[in-house]
Amino acid sequence: MSNPPSQDEPGLFEPPASVFARLTDVPLDVVDKLIETTNAVYGDLNKVQGHPYWGDLVYHQGAAMRALREARECLEGLRAEAVGARNTELGITVATAVVDGERHYAHSEDDKANLVNKVLRPSGPGAGHFFVWDRPFDNDEVAGPFQQIRVVTDPEAEVGVLNYTEETEDGELLSWHTFNPQPLPEAPPLRFDAGSALRFPRNSVLRFRDLRAALVEFARGGQRPGAVEWQTARWGEA
Repeated sequence: MSNPPSQDEPGLFEPPASVFARLTDVPLDVVDKLIETTNAVYGDLNKVQGHPYWGDLVYHQGAAMRALREARECLEGLRAEAVGARNTELGITVATAVVDGERHYAHSEDDKANLVNKVLRPSGPGAGHFFVWDRPFDNDEVAGPFQQIRVVTDPEAEVGVLNYTEETEDGELLSWHTFNPQPLPEAPPLRFDAGSALRFPRNSVLRFRDLRAALVEFARGGQRPGAVEWQTARWGEA
C-alpha cells in the first residue's frame, strides 16, 4: 500500500486560487514577439525565390504562423478562464460598463459605485451597457455573461430606464424594463439607442436615485435587481 503524500511536499495542498493565479501569467507577449518576428521575414523570403529551398521555407513559415496564432488564441482563452476561476474561488466579481463606446472595469465596491455614476452620465447620446462577471468582459467575440443591463438616461433631467436581458441555458432571451407605478409626468421620451425608432414606455422611466440603487445591487451579484420593479419589455408609448 502506498504512503499518503506528505504535507511537506510543495504544491500538494496549494489553494486552487493560487494555481489559477499562476495560469494568468502565461506569456502572451512572448508569443506575440514570435509571431511578429516570424512574419517579418516573409518579405525577405521573396528575395530568394529562385533558391531551391524557397518553397519549403515558405511552406513551413506559413504553417508556423498558423500554429503560433492558434497557440496565442488558446493561451489567451486559458488566461481568461484562469482569471474567472481565481475570482470565483475568491468570491470576486468584476463589473464592466460600456459607455460612449469605451469599456471600463471595476473590482472594488467603491470603484463599482463610481462606475455606476459613469454609466448614468454618458457624454453623448445612446445606450450604455452594464455587465457583471467573474472577469472583465473585454471581448464581444467570446461568450460572456448571460445577464446584462442596458442603461438609457437623460442626465440633465436625471431620469432614465434600465432594460435587463437574460439568456437561458436553452438560448432564449428574456427581457424586462424598469417599471414605475407612479409614472413621472415630465418623463422625456427615451429611445432604445441613438437613432432608434423604438421608444421605452413612459412608465419605465425612473429617477437617478432608483436607477443608481438598482445598478449598485446588480454590480454586487449580477442578478436582476430587486431594488426596482420590472415589467416585461415592450415598446412604444404607455
